[in-house]
Amino acid sequence: MAYRLIDAAGLQRGRLTGLVLRGEDLVGADQVAQQISLDKTREDRLVAEEVSDRIRDKFGPGAIGPAATRLRVS
Repeated sequence: MAYRLIDAAGLQRGRLTGLVLRGEDLVGADQVAQQISLDKTREDRLVAEEVSDRIRDKFGPGAIGPAATRLRVS
């Protein structure tokens, strides 16, 4: 939002010397609805990250990782 405000000022050579943003009535992230995304690739990545985190929490940090690091040549 701050960047949009600065862009909207349309200054060519002038400078903004300050910009103050104020937030009111803020609540914790766990108390708000999740934004629905139409970007399937992003959503799939977020789901995979969440699942990976749960696996690491349960089985330890080495339980899951990139396949290239798991290959063993016999």
